[in-house]
Amino acid sequence: MTAEKPSGAAGPTATALKAKIRMLQAEIAKLEAHVAGHQAKFRAALVAPDRAQQLMADLLRMTADLMAAREAESQLERELMQLRSLRFAKPWWLRMLAG
Repeated sequence: MTAEKPSGAAGPTATALKAKIRMLQAEIAKLEAHVAGHQAKFRAALVAPDRAQQLMADLLRMTADLMAAREAESQLERELMQLRSLRFAKPWWLRMLAG
């Protein structure tokens, strides 16, 4: 018993398969180029570790600056609260006379 294909259901032709192979080969070439680019960037990062160290130093310096700014802000907030509390510590009639 031989398996016969139904009429009208032709399989892929050799030309269609060759075209598909060429398309896949082109896609593989694109991906290989993409991978090569990433590898070059990775190697460049390995060659220049001083850049990473410089970025880390900058990050640490900016973090210290941020912490100092937050501390200064909290100090100013405390001073403002003290001044506000002194202002309301005076009696109302003295505040009215002082302006």
